[in-house]
Amino acid sequence: MKVLLINPAYPFEEWPTPPFGLMSLAGYLKGKGIEVRIEDYIVTPYNRERIQRVLNEYAPDMVGATGVTMNINTSLRVLNNYKKENPDIITVMGGPHVTFDADNILKKNGYVDFIVRREGELTSVELLESLSSNSSFNSIAGISYRKNGKVLHNEDRPLIEDINILPYPARDLAPLSKYRALEFPINMVTSRGCPYECIFCVGRKMMGRKVRYFDVDRVVDEFEMLSTMGFKQINIVDDLFTSNKNRCIAICDEIIKRGISHPWTAFARVNTVSKRLLEKMKEAGCLMLCFGIESGNQEILNTIKKKTTIEEIQKAMNLCIEVGMGAMGSYILGLPGESHETVKKTLEFAAGLNPVYGFHILAPFPGTEIRDRNKEYEIRILTDDWDKYDANQAVSETPYMSHEEIDRIVNEFNSDIEQHISNIEKKKDQNNSLSKEDMDFIEGRESFRFSKDLILMEVVERYPGLNNGADTDEIMDDFILFVEKNINFTREEVRHRLTKLFSRNCLKIEGTEGKTEIRWA
Repeated sequence: MKVLLINPAYPFEEWPTPPFGLMSLAGYLKGKGIEVRIEDYIVTPYNRERIQRVLNEYAPDMVGATGVTMNINTSLRVLNNYKKENPDIITVMGGPHVTFDADNILKKNGYVDFIVRREGELTSVELLESLSSNSSFNSIAGISYRKNGKVLHNEDRPLIEDINILPYPARDLAPLSKYRALEFPINMVTSRGCPYECIFCVGRKMMGRKVRYFDVDRVVDEFEMLSTMGFKQINIVDDLFTSNKNRCIAICDEIIKRGISHPWTAFARVNTVSKRLLEKMKEAGCLMLCFGIESGNQEILNTIKKKTTIEEIQKAMNLCIEVGMGAMGSYILGLPGESHETVKKTLEFAAGLNPVYGFHILAPFPGTEIRDRNKEYEIRILTDDWDKYDANQAVSETPYMSHEEIDRIVNEFNSDIEQHISNIEKKKDQNNSLSKEDMDFIEGRESFRFSKDLILMEVVERYPGLNNGADTDEIMDDFILFVEKNINFTREEVRHRLTKLFSRNCLKIEGTEGKTEIRWA
């Protein structure tokens, strides 16, 4: 069977990366001889005409869509439109939201045929085999579906014991050149699972409490491959990369031994780092660790089962400063017990601890303990409008702090950042001198805006090209004029930014069907 995998639209402001989960699933399906295509609607404009074109060109038997809570409605709309265009197509959903909201999704959305819960690789292959042979679904662990109008949930599938059976993600199926153009990083994982049980997170329930590791050589082989693909940064997005210090050091030693020089980042907990580990990670090219600190109040940390202390947080940050490692502190406002006093304390704690930090607002996602036991935690959930679950606006509140107050505080914090950016831009417009850091920021911002317009307006795809025989200078001059007419940049800016995109292998010149054209690489 032919499978089409859908990555639904997601705000650029959230810094999306190539669709790792879909690429991982696609790699496994391809290894089983199944034909797969990925439609990435983050960097490919979505409309009904495109659906019709994809169905006519590719003619998939199954369409599978993923989605986190904040874009699950978008994912559902896309899947519904595919079903409307071809009522016979099999529709499947996967990912954390539908895993823990399977009953509601199937009851409310008749166009969804199956839900694959938790890890999708083995389950998806069994489902495809069953559909191909027209056999019963009763024995397929890990799926939810309807039968005779009733929603059924088969038993959970055991998690994959040895994840080394999984191939590399099929990154060749994703539009990587567009992500390179936007200067977004590329992701990889070295493990699955998290041993901790924070009440606001579904990681442990989704991927298990036991951490399952990829072999060190396999990890560094993949890292080395990614380092050659033109991305400025590799993000290691394990739930907890530093869960095993000795293994982390072994990975770093192998990176150093091979002479791989490429910037990377990872997620860590403050109680899982040491000076020796941080020094080794820095030597191996790690630019920054992101720490989920969550709160500057110990009572709140205890309530959310973070299992960290204020002292451990301070020690970890001091160690990062000591070894010269970048550190990002991430906080959540609106947790159980949150009040004016605790927010003030957290704001002061964050500002005094580390210059790089940011805030999200609690979003009680399906599957989290805080949602399942919200009354016990004295959390009032205000809405099930999933579009609002972006962690940037309050969808819940505590008895001691209203959602309006939480929104106001975060908006003020964000307004200060926006004002800082505005001041930098005013300095530039007035030809005042800027620091190298500010100059780099402005350049990156303008580069992002240019590439975003180029992608969302499909300028490259709409360029008609020139008749064959045109040399490189001719096609470039013609393309620059075309781009200038379509997006709001001067000719000099267009030339500068296009030259950068070609040099970074984002765009290429290609001769096809009697024409010389510009294509995404």
